[in-house]
Amino acid sequence: MTKEEALKELAMYGAGWFGNSKQHFAFSAYDRLQGWNKLADKWKEEAEEEWEEAEEVLNRLVELGCKPADLQEAMKTIEFPFYDDPKQQIESDFNPDAVKQLSVMAAAFADDYPTQKLIQKWIDGETEHMAWEAQYLNYIEKLGYENFLIAMM
Repeated sequence: MTKEEALKELAMYGAGWFGNSKQHFAFSAYDRLQGWNKLADKWKEEAEEEWEEAEEVLNRLVELGCKPADLQEAMKTIEFPFYDDPKQQIESDFNPDAVKQLSVMAAAFADDYPTQKLIQKWIDGETEHMAWEAQYLNYIEKLGYENFLIAMM
């Protein structure tokens, strides 16, 4: 991946995190209304973290000479589905390849320590994110969906 490609990819991640943040706030609000407070709390926590990551991306892109229009262009290409069903919420968000993709991008910034450090922070966050989603999907499989929903109350 060239540096230019990596910058575009970085803009895509920023756009993704802005969109995911809004999506996860919506999941949180809906799940709380349904009484699944534990799941709602988790989505809210994720939404807040993703908003912070999106801000970090935008700040870093500006420091690297990109313009807000670059992020706007990236946002035009991403759709964020909204689901009422908690299992669909988790499944739609589960992306085990995210850590690998971030690692590839980090390699493109081998000569840019501040950006690499940020990407490593995001890798750590994605690793945790994938772990809780995998755990919740495992709970659904082991407990059954109805029991999982009861446990999320």
